[in-house]
Amino acid sequence: MRFSTAFAASAIFALASGAVIGKRAPSGEATYYGGNLAGGACSFSTYTLPSSLFGTALSDSNWDDAAECGACISVTGPNGNSITAMIVDECPGCGLNHLDLFPNAFSTLAEPSIGVIDVTWDYITCPITTPLQLHNKDGVSAYWFSMQVVNANKRVTSLEVSTDGGKTWQQTTRQSYNFFENSSGFGTSSVDVKVTSVDGDVVIVNDVQVTPDSVVTASANFPSSGTVIITTTAVIPPPSTTTAEVLFSTSPEAPVLTSTPTPTTSGAAFVQAPAQGSTTSVEVVITTSSVAITPAATPIPSPAPEIVYVTIDACPA
Repeated sequence: MRFSTAFAASAIFALASGAVIGKRAPSGEATYYGGNLAGGACSFSTYTLPSSLFGTALSDSNWDDAAECGACISVTGPNGNSITAMIVDECPGCGLNHLDLFPNAFSTLAEPSIGVIDVTWDYITCPITTPLQLHNKDGVSAYWFSMQVVNANKRVTSLEVSTDGGKTWQQTTRQSYNFFENSSGFGTSSVDVKVTSVDGDVVIVNDVQVTPDSVVTASANFPSSGTVIITTTAVIPPPSTTTAEVLFSTSPEAPVLTSTPTPTTSGAAFVQAPAQGSTTSVEVVITTSSVAITPAATPIPSPAPEIVYVTIDACPA
């Protein structure tokens, strides 16, 4: 009877210990590699890590179809010192809870010559104060939708799209390369986007243009706590000025356009062709509001040579 009582007490203690362990920060090993932000599994090709963050790859045992992409973790090394890193890549074949740190992250925790260290780590809110961004994948259109969230201060769990002003929301599917997609698109070139964090916080960005390889910046990031909905308007950085030269000739063929600009705003430029018999060079400068045309100096054609007839008398005999 005593044995049974002792056994039961031990079992209860083990269960209690297990519950406590379940709440502890994950522990594992850490190594380091060259680092790969733009070409990593999270596809952060347009993103630059803030100076307050290091980069790391996470074991494929923890990967969960890119759900960890953009998450921030606090990592504590064997000497008790810690860093904050963002998960930006996957570590294939690594053990559970294994981190493959960027070189500068590893060297902050231990001497690189050690190669492998024991660490503990846990998820935290990223120390990011700037707004989150939406990145359209190259090739998107009204008939194929693919978008990722970057610079979020919390893990992103879903991205939904509305085409009726927020009355209804349609789901997208997160791919292993960290883009939320709808293979059929939404039939429009402008949508409202709702992004939800792991804590249930929501950021809504209105009137997002579905433009290939473009980045749209919201006016806020996830709130520090709660489920407050922040309605924001898309902020598109002004495009850089592009210069093109249009040459007109006397030939009936269409004008030749060199260094073709790609306007990011609606509207068209109309260029009045010069009269026949002359060649004019005009410079087209694309801006965000209009197209300014600055004619270059028109060359003055040289006059045709004058033919002079001279009568020469025969020499006297």
